[in-house]
Amino acid sequence: MRGLHLTADLYQCRCDAHWLTEPQQLGRWSRQAAEAIGLPVERELSCPGAEGGASTALLLPGSHVLLHTWPKERGVMVDVCLSDAQEDLPAKARGLMQALVQRFQPQWTEQRSLDRGGGE
Repeated sequence: MRGLHLTADLYQCRCDAHWLTEPQQLGRWSRQAAEAIGLPVERELSCPGAEGGASTALLLPGSHVLLHTWPKERGVMVDVCLSDAQEDLPAKARGLMQALVQRFQPQWTEQRSLDRGGGE
């Protein structure tokens, strides 16, 4: 088992407020972004989040994408975790993360990358 797990904490997002408060719209757009770079989405789940925010989960074969928003703080947490079953894993993971981050137009971000698995 191998994979790549990217995380981003987005601060002071300058996007329209509805991207931080409308779970179904956030879910639909996230699905479109994943599919546009060739990631097959098996299931999309969206629901109200903490403090009036939105939460979205995309389930992919052996992988997932998660978004959680905090409108009062204009903040977003994003996880993109892709398994090695995905072709062009690093390019797809980074491309999707870039699209997700750009949607929210943060003033600054904290991003991390973690190689998963690989134990022989």
